[in-house]
Amino acid sequence: MKLKDFIARIPYLAWVVIYTALCAGVFAAILGAVTPELREELDNYQQLGVLMMVWSAGGVLGALQGGRMAQRYAPRPLFLSYTAAALLAISLIVLSPNFGTLLAGFFLVALCETALFTLAHSILANISPQAELRARMLSMVDLAFSLGNLVAPMAVIGVQQFSTSWRMPYAVYLLPLLTVLVAFWPRRHFVNLAPIHHAEAGGPSMGYVQLLRRPVVFWAVLGGVLSGFLEWGQNFWYVSFGINAQHLSPNAARIGLEFFVAGMIAARLWQAFWHSRWPLRQKLWRLNLLALAGMAMNVALAGQGGWVVAGLGNFLFGVGVGVVFPVLLAIMIDDMPAQASKLSALLMIGYSVGSQLAGVVVGSLSDLVGLHWAYASMLLVVLAFTGVVWRIVGFAAPAQLQPQA
Repeated sequence: MKLKDFIARIPYLAWVVIYTALCAGVFAAILGAVTPELREELDNYQQLGVLMMVWSAGGVLGALQGGRMAQRYAPRPLFLSYTAAALLAISLIVLSPNFGTLLAGFFLVALCETALFTLAHSILANISPQAELRARMLSMVDLAFSLGNLVAPMAVIGVQQFSTSWRMPYAVYLLPLLTVLVAFWPRRHFVNLAPIHHAEAGGPSMGYVQLLRRPVVFWAVLGGVLSGFLEWGQNFWYVSFGINAQHLSPNAARIGLEFFVAGMIAARLWQAFWHSRWPLRQKLWRLNLLALAGMAMNVALAGQGGWVVAGLGNFLFGVGVGVVFPVLLAIMIDDMPAQASKLSALLMIGYSVGSQLAGVVVGSLSDLVGLHWAYASMLLVVLAFTGVVWRIVGFAAPAQLQPQA
């Protein structure tokens, strides 16, 4: 499908979902960018890891409930409720007087965002029944999320010209999130979506345990756990790693993180806008090798080559992990299109668990063996992910592994 035709087929509601993903990407990357300032307010790295763990736990609960709610209730009130609750959660973060309130704010915003994404994936799966179009639409959402990741560190640098408080970027973030609520408000765009929450593309609803018994789903979700560890481990910890192990200045480390996000964006631009002759599984395998090379550079060459080596390693790593989520989700939905919202929920849970582990494991190891060696644990996770990808490729029929004409 030509790019012009693809863009023309994207409806208003899908564009709003894409913009929401952009805003969610901004929020997700703010924490990694302000970690040094937030760390000064907390007692230790482990407490910072606990914050990341609670954030991820909210994501798990949001995905579980979001998958069920998407099949029971109309999408418009769900969209509005999730967005309004996210606004409340951000306000709680900005005004938090203690660590407990801060945890509550991050837990609530994660719950709302993952539930919102689960609903959005369900809608996109139903308005784009063609497999290729569906995969490209899902990649558009991930692309917007990455663009938000890319904007966030530079936005933090800009905001810090006026205030060095780690809370100020979150306060500024309330404005774009408010526009999401306004964009979701018109009722007319939801009229044709009313039946979606009752039956997704036909077929009976299956439970989460039933779905996990299918080998493709099980290995894809496990891949999501490992990929979530890698993506969010990088987002959470790279700025601190760049400062402590690669000997970069704080702003140079933030720019190093931008190279990672730029790599993810490059991969998602390719997936969304350019036709590829590689089948999804083959694409997953080849890109994974780039992720392995990029992480090996970061760990083995820490402190050498300055920002050039750091930037190249981050860029390769970003390209390697950039389209893992939409590719894994598209593979599962192709297998069972009737279960789109719950498959989305399972994969998001996998990512949430992975990010939770990244926060706790790397944070705890940092206090025990130092940040350099704690960050190096991500290289072992890349190797484990390589094994999972090899297993997923093994489920493909021979015809699925042949290049497409």
